[in-house]
Amino acid sequence: MSESRWEECLNESRIKKISSLPVSSLFKDPIQKELGLKIIAGFQGINRNIYTADINRPGLALTGYLEYFANDRIQVLGNTEIHYLEKLTPSEIEARLIAIFSFEIPAFLLSRGLTPPQVFLDICNRHGVPVIQSVLSTDQVISRVILYLAEQFSPSTEVHGTAVDCFGVGVLIVGKSGIGKSETALELVERGHRFVGDDVIVLRRAIEEAVIMEPFPTLEHYMHLRGINIIDILAVYGAGHIRRRKQLGLIVELVEFGGKAKDETDQSIFFDEWKEKEVLGVKVPYLVIPVGPGRNIAVLVESAALKCRLKELGIDIDKEFEEKSIKKIQNRED
Repeated sequence: MSESRWEECLNESRIKKISSLPVSSLFKDPIQKELGLKIIAGFQGINRNIYTADINRPGLALTGYLEYFANDRIQVLGNTEIHYLEKLTPSEIEARLIAIFSFEIPAFLLSRGLTPPQVFLDICNRHGVPVIQSVLSTDQVISRVILYLAEQFSPSTEVHGTAVDCFGVGVLIVGKSGIGKSETALELVERGHRFVGDDVIVLRRAIEEAVIMEPFPTLEHYMHLRGINIIDILAVYGAGHIRRRKQLGLIVELVEFGGKAKDETDQSIFFDEWKEKEVLGVKVPYLVIPVGPGRNIAVLVESAALKCRLKELGIDIDKEFEEKSIKKIQNRED
């Protein structure tokens, strides 16, 4: 194989980064279910844009101070803001909101299932500003919305491959078409591991210096096998063998026996050299596995995943073996 399939897959020109997100995205499962969201006013503004993952608590804005108002953010209202509004007259609430609406804001988000005064809802309906309720506490709403939006605004890309959760390690299997990526993943599922996605895998940079793997929406829990066509892993093996998302922990590139990936030599493959590849700015362990007669690739992937788990725990088997070998040679020389 003259060119690395991985280098071909991760083409920088395919990396996407969005600049805005509609408020309606908050009503996609699972974030809507997690936050317990429902819209109680301003339905016509559901497609207003959010431009940042940060949020704002508009306490000062409700008092009339708008000099440093962060209007491009979701405006979160908790007990403090609602109790303050309840002390204002309807005309005062209207004046404050009209001043706030001189800026373009995405939406109001209320925690704890709180409800603002009716005049607040009426004015939001009139101006098409969504008012959304969540059942969670203010702190929970803030942290979870920021986390969700940060992931949505983070860079992402799509690669051709198959993703599995093997012993808790997210493994992305890549290689040329027909080399056995899906078959390897199916055997891993048969051996009790969990399926993430096949054919097109979405990679998204998370805020914790990690890369998250997700299946392409229309291909979720489906696998394509040559000669059999489509298999529904969820229907055949059950929900316990499915993961909707998993952190990428290892890239395995399958190559034909005797072939090599770009910048790899026959010697490096012979000595099983582990490298790293940069994915969306995050370095991820990368291993080339030659495919040939008599080689059980699923077992090799399992072994590689276990080595990754041990390295995460601070146990480097290769280093320990090397140190013991050197020590033994030195003792013989003495």
